[in-house]
Amino acid sequence: MHNIILTAVLLILGSASASAQFYTITKEKEIRPDKQQEVAPDTLQRDSVAFESCQMAEKDSLGPEEPVKPLSELYARKVYVRVSHEKALPALTIPNLYQEIIRNGIRYPKIVLAQAILETGWFRSPLCRNRHNLFGLTNPQTGKYYEFNHWTESVRAYYTKVQYKYKGGNYLLWLRDVGYAEDPRYIREVIRVLKHLGKS
Repeated sequence: MHNIILTAVLLILGSASASAQFYTITKEKEIRPDKQQEVAPDTLQRDSVAFESCQMAEKDSLGPEEPVKPLSELYARKVYVRVSHEKALPALTIPNLYQEIIRNGIRYPKIVLAQAILETGWFRSPLCRNRHNLFGLTNPQTGKYYEFNHWTESVRAYYTKVQYKYKGGNYLLWLRDVGYAEDPRYIREVIRVLKHLGKS
């Protein structure tokens, strides 16, 4: 490609310098178009030869010609790639969340599922929608909520930031004792969500 551009520039500059003839027009001299006509055919011939050689160089460097694909086809392929990538990550639903909790080896998956539902208001909270944080997890150093790229990362973070501390016993009482939530009614609310899920 570089050679083609360089060749084209040299040909343009070469023909421009050859055809650039200046005439000084004064009252004493008359304009002689016959000399200009002699130069013009020569310049046109050189330009056509240069154009043909440029086309041949372009064909040589490009190899066999490939048909140009329509823009709509290229765009459709890009959309397909993006959509297929999004399909790789599961949508946030109760069954998908439950499976992700189990897949991450989290103990008491039904209780953790109920916690996520309670913390997010059935997946409607801005913290869930905007930051993909299902459990209200905060950074202990800054006090700010963690932000995740996808809700599945939040499930993994629950395991690495909360449940790794659990050593056994009643899980609901353990959540209360470690101060998981500030609301004193938190455990009762988790139980209420568990009962609601049991009826479903």
